[in-house]
Amino acid sequence: MLGDTLPWFLPLFVFGLFAWIFYEAIEKYAKKKNTSFWLGAILAIRWLPPVQLLLMLIVRLIALIQRDLTHIEIAQYMGPGDFSLSDLKLIMTGDGGFESVVLVILLFALLSERLPSIANARSDLRQDFRNRMMMFTGLVLLLFSTTLFPETSYYSANTLPLNPIGTIPSWDTLAPVLLFTGLTMFGGELFAVSTLFFAGENFQTLARRARNKVLILALTTIVWLSLTLDIQDDWLQKVPEIGLLLPLTLMLHLGVCLAIVIQPAVRIESELNHGEGRSWAMMILAATMALFVLVLTPLHLDEIGVFGTGLGPYVYGFWVAAVAVSVMMLVQFLPALGFDAAPRPEIWWMKMTLVFSPIILCMFTPFALFLIPAIWLALPWSSLTPWFIERDVPSPSASFVLYPVLFITAMCAILPFSSDEPFLTSLWFGWIPGAMATIGLTLHIKHNDKESGNNSEDE
Repeated sequence: MLGDTLPWFLPLFVFGLFAWIFYEAIEKYAKKKNTSFWLGAILAIRWLPPVQLLLMLIVRLIALIQRDLTHIEIAQYMGPGDFSLSDLKLIMTGDGGFESVVLVILLFALLSERLPSIANARSDLRQDFRNRMMMFTGLVLLLFSTTLFPETSYYSANTLPLNPIGTIPSWDTLAPVLLFTGLTMFGGELFAVSTLFFAGENFQTLARRARNKVLILALTTIVWLSLTLDIQDDWLQKVPEIGLLLPLTLMLHLGVCLAIVIQPAVRIESELNHGEGRSWAMMILAATMALFVLVLTPLHLDEIGVFGTGLGPYVYGFWVAAVAVSVMMLVQFLPALGFDAAPRPEIWWMKMTLVFSPIILCMFTPFALFLIPAIWLALPWSSLTPWFIERDVPSPSASFVLYPVLFITAMCAILPFSSDEPFLTSLWFGWIPGAMATIGLTLHIKHNDKESGNNSEDE
């Protein structure tokens, strides 16, 4: 198999994804050198992962046509015999399906600068957008690489079945794969747009379309999870063993956060002023977000019963939550080091660290998944707090924004524990506070702009 004949192949693929994360810096350095070697190097870095994936698919297709029984997948589902067109189904529903959709995701990121919505934007902004798409895609695929590309798919097994032990997987196994693909591609668009804060109306059009697509896919994912998983006993304890479930749930989390809070906050935070009481607002915000994560995470872990009935779930949950909160605090040093390309860089890094913390921590423990309900309820306050604490901006109406969001946040924190599936219930309702906060602040800003326009006309 591919891993046996080319043992460097998979490490090179991982290296290629890692290089995508830092591609923007590499490209700037290469253009500064402006030699044929460096220009060729950035071209190779850009196209290495998709070319490798194409090679993976070709090798898999040849093995399928030849009925090569040294491939564990062919030995499991097909056995010896002659090739028929119906066998091609295995390319999509088996391990080749992961390779196919990842190839689509990589090509989408590479060609994103040609999207119709930004076709009329400046070329440098379109390239920046593509580079941020590559960064997001490389990071996501790198973090999920062990799930999407398990070693058993690329190395010959010590023992192979003499006869098929199952039928070719059905087409409905593609549902989570397609949902993961859509959330990754369009979530990447939202991430890229949110890092280009004042890029122009073309990018805002793209952001609106991407938000709509992500929200539709997120709703579809929650419905799929509810219909597929609520009938399985103790499914949350078996998350790492259920195929694409863990990456799909994490991408759902990322997509919802980007669509409902992170990307809309670009406009919201740009309306803040210099910030009288800014330090005080940051302290309150940090304490509020930490409180949500430190309290709700252990409670959700206690509900699944895997850590016993004593202090086990609370100790474990507090440990996971403390790691996420600690990293969120540490990144406050980044703006001082020059990473400040945002209207409010401290809030930006705090939000992004908290959003990505379950994805990173799930590399070490799948139970970091239970950070998600707390993060969904904490994140809206990153947008609200400055508007009510800082003294040099007009605060929104408390009865129209603050009290409703506070009430619905409390309800969404309590409601899941009255259901048989607290985690799924939190996914169904946890997005509501973020949506309410974003809509309320957006209407407040529009009202302020309208009043400012009327005052200008009067003068």
